[in-house]
Amino acid sequence: MSESLSGRFLGGAGGRYVSFCALYLFIYYGFGAFSPLITQYYKSIHLTGTQIGMISAVAPVVSIVAQPMWGMICDRFQIRKAVLLGTLLASGLVGLLFTAVSTYAFVFLLYILLSFFQSAIIPVSDSLTLNYTKKHQLQFGDIRMWGAVGFALAAFVTGLFVERWGPSVLFISYCLALITAFLFLMRLPGEVTESSRFTVSIFKGMKQLLRIPRFLLFLLASFCMFGAVNANNIWFSLYYQEIGGTVAGVGLAFLLFAGSEAPFMKLAGYFVRRWGIETTLLGAATFSAIRWFWYSSAPSTTAVLLIFFIQGISVGFYLATAAQFVRENTPASLQVTALAVFFSVGSGLGTMLCNLLAGWIKDEFSTLAIYLFFGVVTTIGILPLLVIRFGPWKRIEQDEGVSATQ
Repeated sequence: MSESLSGRFLGGAGGRYVSFCALYLFIYYGFGAFSPLITQYYKSIHLTGTQIGMISAVAPVVSIVAQPMWGMICDRFQIRKAVLLGTLLASGLVGLLFTAVSTYAFVFLLYILLSFFQSAIIPVSDSLTLNYTKKHQLQFGDIRMWGAVGFALAAFVTGLFVERWGPSVLFISYCLALITAFLFLMRLPGEVTESSRFTVSIFKGMKQLLRIPRFLLFLLASFCMFGAVNANNIWFSLYYQEIGGTVAGVGLAFLLFAGSEAPFMKLAGYFVRRWGIETTLLGAATFSAIRWFWYSSAPSTTAVLLIFFIQGISVGFYLATAAQFVRENTPASLQVTALAVFFSVGSGLGTMLCNLLAGWIKDEFSTLAIYLFFGVVTTIGILPLLVIRFGPWKRIEQDEGVSATQ
């Protein structure tokens, strides 16, 4: 490594490392305050399951258009830091507006606006960090795990606040966290956050991405995997209360769940070196499917909390290695575009489908049936991962992916 452990916490290069870790900590603290407990706000304004599903599907629909747009802008003009600064600030301020609305129509419209700015945050921040870690020979998972720490802390702390002061507090926490992330990003110099300028045609680049079989298969797998994972963040609060839990218990559950992601993200690099990135992704998806099927059997809240580490194995490994897989299997000149397309399909289309159907399933059947559906969807997503691992494109595409990034 080019940076010693002690040097990371000093000035210069060490200060940049700490700023990247803090950036992830507070971005995901904001998301951890918002996503797991937003259903408590929906309940407080008396929305139905179908209405919750419709609102939850708005963000993915917007991201399908907005994420590739943000990615193209970043790749074409190399203004990643500026885009991330603007979207962090705008997203935080829009989040505050939820405290002033209480009807389905206004919440729906406000969520569209929020989703437009939110859609840039994850792919752009991942792109900046991947560029930094590659340049300094660091592990992406070592920085990304701070996002899991932030998400876990926010879910627990905000859960306690919501139970005491009501759901409006989650929007205040969300705004303050993103503004803090904005301040840490400001500390990073431009040369750290931007890579060499490319002059690839945007539309030619999109066509190039869609001709890579391994990338297309991974999009399908992530459509299923991330669809269920992201939808769980919305529906788990209702599910946990249905099996006998409390709102504060929801926060504790997310503290354990998201907290377990951090050590497994730390271990992801070892497993990738030992078993390969494809096998690591396949194992993570398999554990995820098992988890959803088990939840559908209505286990006790104690059992759900005791087996918290299954989220670290499934989600932690997948999140830490998914962006790396995209980077290694797409041209260097299209890194942000490829990540944006990846997130728009997984966190976009997949999450949209899962939330829409989950809302309908809740009204027609039960919250338990939602998790049976998640298990089926994730199992379908394992199939393209098997093709990636054992299929005919493995050797050819690996060679092409390496050459494309050199």
